[in-house]
Amino acid sequence: MHRTITARMTTAVAVTMLLLGCAHNSTTEPQFGDSVRHMTEQQIYNLDAAYNPDPNPVEGGDVDRLTNVLESHRGDVADPAEASGALEVGVRSDNR
Repeated sequence: MHRTITARMTTAVAVTMLLLGCAHNSTTEPQFGDSVRHMTEQQIYNLDAAYNPDPNPVEGGDVDRLTNVLESHRGDVADPAEASGALEVGVRSDNR
């Protein structure tokens, strides 16, 4: 009888601990996405300009450089015919 009570208590404690381990952790929810926002902010050279942009358009520039950038941007688009093929996914069964 003593073993039965001990086994039940141990089982109850184990189940309680497992349920508490799966409980919703509300302390991590508000921080969701903070690392991405921080990384994006660190990639901006002038944060003040990002939050208060200049309303005036950029004037001037090297015509040849801008033309090359525009042409390379337009030419870098993938051909939809190339992307419409079947996708093969392989899964290895060994642990390598």
